[in-house]
Amino acid sequence: MYRNKSEKIMDIAIGEAVAGLLSENAPVSGTTLAVRLMEMAAGETRPERAEALRMAVNEVIAALPATRLLLNPELLFLTEDRPPPGTRQH
Repeated sequence: MYRNKSEKIMDIAIGEAVAGLLSENAPVSGTTLAVRLMEMAAGETRPERAEALRMAVNEVIAALPATRLLLNPELLFLTEDRPPPGTRQH
C-alpha cells in the first residue's frame, strides 16, 4: 500500500520508464532507468510529478549500486582502467 500519492506516481513513472526502454529495444539497467527518469523529470511541467520522478531517480540509485556512478562521475574516471573482476593484467 502506498503511504502517499507521490509514491504511487513514482511507481507509475518507473513503470513508464521501463516500458519506454523496452519499446525502444534499449538495454534495461539501473543506469539506463535512472537516466530515463532524469530525462522525464527534466521535461516535466507538473510539480508533483516532477518531484515524484526525482524521488524515483533517488530510489533507483539507492537500490542499484552501479547507478551510483551517476552521482559521482569521477568514480567512473578512477575505475575505467581497471580490469574486469577475475582477470589479471600483465
